[in-house]
Amino acid sequence: MNIFTDDYFDPYHLEDVSSEIIEAAEKNLKVKLPAAYIELMYIQNGGELHLKKLMNEELEDGYLEIDYINGIGQKSGEGIVVDSYTRREWGLSNRFVYLHGDSHEWIALDYRRYTGDNPPIVHIDLDTNEKIQIAENFADFISRLTVVEEPNETYHLGDDDEEFAREDIEEALLEGKHKYHMTAGLHYYGLLDEDLHWFLTQMLGSVKRIIDARSFEDTYTIDNYLDILIDMIRTRHVDFNEYSQTEELFELVTNFPPVLDDQSRIRNKSRKIRSYLGK
Repeated sequence: MNIFTDDYFDPYHLEDVSSEIIEAAEKNLKVKLPAAYIELMYIQNGGELHLKKLMNEELEDGYLEIDYINGIGQKSGEGIVVDSYTRREWGLSNRFVYLHGDSHEWIALDYRRYTGDNPPIVHIDLDTNEKIQIAENFADFISRLTVVEEPNETYHLGDDDEEFAREDIEEALLEGKHKYHMTAGLHYYGLLDEDLHWFLTQMLGSVKRIIDARSFEDTYTIDNYLDILIDMIRTRHVDFNEYSQTEELFELVTNFPPVLDDQSRIRNKSRKIRSYLGK
């Protein structure tokens, strides 16, 4: 069974690897990567997981949900090639290669007491500084992944869902404080409203303000904005090329400040959307 979702818009799916890319990454990280990991990256260079549940009795909940595996990046900030800003921001040791992670929790190849090419896999909790081995090596790690029984909750529109007034959305976007109204409100109008010029104008203005504020936290708001655009392409088949705001919007998100873009998620996702739109 394929462990990846094969989603076209998957922001973690990087360009195909080559021996040169692998060699450069190993030189940058000062390690030898596991053969099983390299073999998987030749099939698909990172991506969102279809098999995302890993059982382990050592963990507090008895399992982990792992959304994606990092691929082998060609430059700093892509995939396992973590940039220096992220390392400093979260205090990440260079004795690990990070396969998955976000702020306080990470999954990594553990090279602390290992010099070969088949290290154990650990779960790292930065809040407690606890490191728990969750697999003997990468092949063991992959073999432990299973399907999550319950689907993730997503925002759907229905008869009982909240409706949003335009004025409330405009105020939330302008102030940048009420994240629920900013994202769920735009999702509401993106899926239901015919005035997409208004919708894109509001989104563009919010993106500009977020970039000017340079808030790391707001990176996730822009990530949600891009998910809304993807949802609109899938459900409404919107061709954003018809709208005057599109070029400026994608110019901003495609060139999103690297220091704010954890794992290049914003830039990768926006490039995939632009590619889909033929831009």
